[in-house]
Amino acid sequence: MNKRAKLVLVIGVFVAALWVMIAALHPATRGFLAAQAVGIREAGTWEDDVLNWNRAFGEQPPADIKVIHSKYWRSDHFTVEFTYYFEVEPTPEWKDSFLKKHGLDYVSPAVARSFRADTHSDDQPDWFAPEPVDLYDVWDRPGCFGSVWINKTNGHLFFYKLQL
Repeated sequence: MNKRAKLVLVIGVFVAALWVMIAALHPATRGFLAAQAVGIREAGTWEDDVLNWNRAFGEQPPADIKVIHSKYWRSDHFTVEFTYYFEVEPTPEWKDSFLKKHGLDYVSPAVARSFRADTHSDDQPDWFAPEPVDLYDVWDRPGCFGSVWINKTNGHLFFYKLQL
């Protein structure tokens, strides 16, 4: 074994021993390290990935929607920080249930125009509600879920959520 490999090994053993001592002295450290490991393992950005609905909602997509586009981002921080965007083609029943479940109210076109520049993210995908504002019915609940844009022509729902 050369000198460099021995030095790396010694440093690695020292760091591992230091972490063991910290964990022994402060039991809460184990929980912190476990949370950090989960954050690192689940971090990333996925676009149009079939698992995005599960990442966002912890379940498979409902049978009465078709996911057209999706984008999901999660930080590697130990707290749960994420952003997601979806375009879905829903049944009318699912759409009504979704709006009701999230307590969303219809927003006037004048107010909806202010939302166009207020998606809280520079990472908004180009496919997210790309038409002029007047071609959407917009639903929102201030300080909550995030706005929902419903294309008046094809009925597609566009929605996002940001949690930092």
